[in-house]
Amino acid sequence: MDKKFLLFTAKTYYPYGGMDDCKGVFATLQDAIDYVIKKQPSGWLDDTHVLEIGEQLIVHLVKPDNGTVEVSKPLNKYMGEV
Repeated sequence: MDKKFLLFTAKTYYPYGGMDDCKGVFATLQDAIDYVIKKQPSGWLDDTHVLEIGEQLIVHLVKPDNGTVEVSKPLNKYMGEV
């Protein structure tokens, strides 16, 4: 299964929630990060997430100002599940 990366973020004070905050599907994590850095001046929230879809679902928390991945963890752990 090929990995895909879904980018979720919203403008400060105007998040729609759910899938409406999905900004695109990317082939690599770096492609998603590059898009975040390019679009960041539009005022995206600090909690920008990339969901990696593959053998396991992984959430990457990305700083929109510089593209740094602050933390990466499995979706179930991110959601507080065991």
